[in-house]
Amino acid sequence: MKFYKVVARPSLLYGSKTWVTMKRNMTRLEAAEMRFLRSVTGYTRQDKIRSKVIRKELEISGIQDVRLKYKQNWMNHLERMGNTRLPKRPQLQTSRKKRPWTPQETMAMR
Repeated sequence: MKFYKVVARPSLLYGSKTWVTMKRNMTRLEAAEMRFLRSVTGYTRQDKIRSKVIRKELEISGIQDVRLKYKQNWMNHLERMGNTRLPKRPQLQTSRKKRPWTPQETMAMR
């Protein structure tokens, strides 16, 4: 399991601290993780053993939990950063209007 924790999981989660996470992507990550864990334990999908059971047997938390931990560590790091640092700038920006001009101004520009 050391290989999984040191090589496989970090490879799957590389850069995840800055991802905008979508359910589809997380589903794919979980599938890749479980494919690896099943091969380690010797189970196949035909054995119909739940993911929770395999994780509990191997004493491993889910990949979503690990990704959330990575993201929280990144947010804590950003809070400690100075306001002039480049990674922190998007966090400091205020949101703009979706439409920068009024409809009348748009018609005048044509």
